[in-house]
Amino acid sequence: MNLLRWGHPVVRQWAWTMIAMLAATWLASRADLLWRTDLSFYDAALPGGPPPGDVVIVAVDDASIAELGRWPWRRAVHAALLDRLRAMGVRAVGLDFLFTEPDSATALGDVALAEAMTRGPPTVLPLLVDLPASGAAIHERLPIPILAHAAAGIGHAQLELDRDGIARSVFLREGFGAPTWLHFAAALLRADPGSRPLQLRGERHPDLAGAPRVWVRDYHVLIPFLGPPGHFIQVSYADVLRGAVSESALRGKLVLVGATAQGVGDAYPTPRSGENRAMAGIEVSANILQSLRSDSTIRPLTPWLAALLAMVPVLLAGSALLLLPPRRSWLVAVLLWFGTAAASALAMRTAGWWFPPSASLAALLLLYPLWSWRRLEATQSFLEEEFDRLARERLPLLSTSASPSAALRPVDYVEQRMVLLREATQHLRQVRRLFSDMINGLPDATILADAAGRIVLANPAAAALFGIETGAALEESSVDSHLYERVKRDALRFDALAANAPCTVEAALDGLGRHVLIRAVPFCDSAQIRAGTIIALADITELRAAQRERDDVLRFLSHDMKSPASSLLGLAQLQRDPRRALPPLELSQRIDLLAHRLLTLVDGFVALARAESTDPRAFEEFDLRDAVQDACDEVWATAQARSIRLVTAIAEDPVVVSGDRQLLARAIVNLLGNALKFSPAGSAVNLRCSQRGGEATVEVADQGPGIALDSRGSLFRRFSRGLHRGATDPGGAGLGLAFVRVVMEKHRGRAWVDGDLEHGAVFYLAMPIIA
Repeated sequence: MNLLRWGHPVVRQWAWTMIAMLAATWLASRADLLWRTDLSFYDAALPGGPPPGDVVIVAVDDASIAELGRWPWRRAVHAALLDRLRAMGVRAVGLDFLFTEPDSATALGDVALAEAMTRGPPTVLPLLVDLPASGAAIHERLPIPILAHAAAGIGHAQLELDRDGIARSVFLREGFGAPTWLHFAAALLRADPGSRPLQLRGERHPDLAGAPRVWVRDYHVLIPFLGPPGHFIQVSYADVLRGAVSESALRGKLVLVGATAQGVGDAYPTPRSGENRAMAGIEVSANILQSLRSDSTIRPLTPWLAALLAMVPVLLAGSALLLLPPRRSWLVAVLLWFGTAAASALAMRTAGWWFPPSASLAALLLLYPLWSWRRLEATQSFLEEEFDRLARERLPLLSTSASPSAALRPVDYVEQRMVLLREATQHLRQVRRLFSDMINGLPDATILADAAGRIVLANPAAAALFGIETGAALEESSVDSHLYERVKRDALRFDALAANAPCTVEAALDGLGRHVLIRAVPFCDSAQIRAGTIIALADITELRAAQRERDDVLRFLSHDMKSPASSLLGLAQLQRDPRRALPPLELSQRIDLLAHRLLTLVDGFVALARAESTDPRAFEEFDLRDAVQDACDEVWATAQARSIRLVTAIAEDPVVVSGDRQLLARAIVNLLGNALKFSPAGSAVNLRCSQRGGEATVEVADQGPGIALDSRGSLFRRFSRGLHRGATDPGGAGLGLAFVRVVMEKHRGRAWVDGDLEHGAVFYLAMPIIA
């Protein structure tokens, strides 16, 4: 247990962390820093319950005021109510009205009320306590003497408002110099002849007892509100007075008489109020009365005991963080968090003790991230140290050093992992880092395969070549599944590559359209045993394409462009011999024909080169119909000369695209020119421009002999001259349709040919439109 010594750095850091967290928990609990959260939790955990059947509120409600007149009523009315309650057999009455002044109407009202109280049932009255601002005198105002002597008890009706303005607690005794007066509900319970002797429990406050002119409070308890406003059984004051309430509804009951009407009497916000509904003071007294009867008052723990209990979950969580693996310690911290909250609610519901849990919960939320941050810092420092050592050391690959003995291994889980990592990286980090950096840094696709042909490492270039998202996705797959399965050449089997390595093989990867130069090189471990094979695949697709284009250009220059020039030289030599010289008109026609053919070839080659070098970033928005109209205007004269009708169908709405208007017009001209070449005189060439499914389309249809199916695949390649079926060679270098293909690729579009062999060919151009 080397870790569990003070000298161990982990133990010291843990100890200082725990001291800081425990001190913060103690301070937060004693200073009540999280009082808002504690009060919210208290309100949510407050137990409810059904209303008692023997406690009834006689409410001065809106209906009573409407029937009996404006408040306050004469004392004789209350006397009549007491007589009515006596006749119905109630046990005791709490009359929650202030009688600190004589009846303003007549003194007989006070006498009638006093006599009614004397006749019974036992009646309790409240006293008025004026608690003015600091520095002013406190006034205690009792009911007038005639009523005070007739009352079975007098109690205060003060409630304790928390800092958020909500009434949650009450002092069961209050008074000048000493807590003389019971609470109104407690006084009623004491006056009830059928109740057991009253025993007060609660938080004691004896420190101010005996101080003159000081209002002293004692027996502080939290009120276990049973439900929202209106939860207790209520009957209307006016209904009782005129006999509308049955005698069985009140016989043997404790009756609280008070105001519930809007604007009459006192009302308080409580944890059970909800929807901004205040609870009438008489119903608050009913909740206090029931809690005293059932001994279910909630008592807050003393501050020092609450602070000690708040520290216990923090200490347990800290011990788990030190001794358990991270996953288990996290689980313990989560269980402690929920367990603390549940224990607080359970203690209040079962034992009637209130333990504020917020200090513990906040500390538990902070402890795990704080300790994890500390361990992360330690791990980062360790890794930085190892990388620094790696940069400085000059050891052979796969070198080893003495590892710490098992007796010195720490107990801390993270520290153990660090020791194991240090031992493992001493053997593997240089080799893995070397291969990883080397392979990932190579521009060519490179894979490292073990002796069985499984890929253990692949760089991003290899993933890109095989269409895989990342190099890691290639790992654990076989080399043959990516090479031999695509080419089906025995020379590309892994066994053949490994046996012949070092070797070089060129192949075309089927399905990928790529040409690669494959180099296989073996690698061995320190014992000179072959451990695997490094396979590098150099992508030579562009090189092969460039070679083909170079060959095509050379062939074009050596044949197509050389032929008209040679013919011109032959005419010049022929013209020097007077015997074979051509007439001037025929000579001019032949020179014009050859020069026009040469100019056409050069113009097509230059146009194709310009199209290939066009930058799409320079494109501008324009109406494709304008380019179509430009093309029609350019070939109109040719169509007229050939007696061919040019029939157009152009969309009425704008067809807005992004591109080069001149290039697109030239591409359409090339299609129209081909259509005019192969269309018989008197026929028609149809040109249509429209929008289809988010694309701009151009169709050129002729009435010629059509194009054979086997010629359509190579029709748009440069220097390819696909003839219409049964047609003679019209001349040209095969650059017109290649130009069309390049232009459409630059515009993110496509070009293709369709049509049957009986009604001519139809060429299509399609490209995205701009909404």
